[in-house]
Parts: sequence; structure tokens; C-alpha cells
Amino acid sequence: MQSTHGGSTTDLVMAVFDIPVTFHRSLVGVTGSVTAALMLSQAIAWTETLTPDEGGWFTKSQDDWADATGLSRWEQETARRVLRDADFMEERKSGLPAKLWFRVRQAQIWKALHAVSQSTAERRT
Repeated sequence: MQSTHGGSTTDLVMAVFDIPVTFHRSLVGVTGSVTAALMLSQAIAWTETLTPDEGGWFTKSQDDWADATGLSRWEQETARRVLRDADFMEERKSGLPAKLWFRVRQAQIWKALHAVSQSTAERRT
């Protein structure tokens, strides 16, 4: 079966089903939001690629976030607010022109995950 654009249906399917977007399900419990958990998961993945001299800071544009997560501008802004309010991610603007920089607060995430884990264990007993 051929598509109307000259490529095969298989090629079209493979183009549509590019690299899957994944996230850490456990982060939904601490963020209270699937979109915030998705954004935080992506931020953690990007953080893992940084060199030590970057101090955990990375910059990504709105388009970079959309390409990686599929989140719209409004979903990104809401997720960012959730992550800032929970103290899971820091933001700063710097440079000319100004760029938005992000840093994952790993210790804060660990504390929240531990608290959720303790709470779950207590409910089970």
C-alpha cells in the first residue's frame, strides 16, 4: 500500500512513531501533575548529559521543550510554575539576548519521593 505522497505506509508510520516520550511515573505523585512530571523527567535527562563545570544549569528554548516533550507553550508554563513552587527546579535568565536557564533540585526531589514512599508504606500497614 502506497501513501498519496509517494512513500510507503510503513515509512509514514515510522515517521509518526519517532522516539517515544517517556517519564518517571513516580514523579507524578510528588508533582501532582503529569505535565510537570514529564517536564521534570526531561530536565533530569538533560541534566545527566552536563559536565561538572556547568553546575547543573542548562538552557533550552520553548521549542526545545516542545520537541522533546510535546508540551504546548501553556502546558510548559504551567508545569514550570508547578516545579518552581515545589522547589524541584530553579530558573534564571542571563546573557544578551537573555536566555532562560534551568537547574534540577535533586535533593528536593529526593526528599519528596522519600516522603511519598513513607506515606505509602504507613498506609499499607
